[in-house]
Amino acid sequence: MRMKGYNIFLIFMIYEFGSAFAKCPNHWMRYSNNCYLFVTRYPMEWIDAMTFCRSYGAMLAEIKSFAEDYFLRHEARRLGGNFWLGGSDILVDRVWKWMSSKTSFSYSGWASGEPNVSYGAGEHCVHLYKDRNYYWNDERCENRFNFICQRAA
Repeated sequence: MRMKGYNIFLIFMIYEFGSAFAKCPNHWMRYSNNCYLFVTRYPMEWIDAMTFCRSYGAMLAEIKSFAEDYFLRHEARRLGGNFWLGGSDILVDRVWKWMSSKTSFSYSGWASGEPNVSYGAGEHCVHLYKDRNYYWNDERCENRFNFICQRAA
């Protein structure tokens, strides 16, 4: 009888907290319930970066909180360069969405004055901008940047 209670407890722990023990693939970094891959060897245009991530069962990173943003900015700063994120206003100008999940931004980490509508037409994709301490910037999707893939752990 005592063993049965232990088994039920163990099943409960695995069910409730199993994701806490999940591992990320090699070269991916774990944060919270997600795994992140920082791709720096092959800078790509935004759409190609999105396709690359999807080929790994992932998406371009979609930041939902300050803590997640801080983690990603810290790692991007450590690695250097600009990094594409999964946000865009390409469907409706100035309406920013995460393109893989099709959700509006519930959190944003824009650099001061961003997104800017007067700087130039055609800036429809979001990236972590090294020249602005890795806060978000809108940029032309055709530029080639590093990027961050995200998938569930």
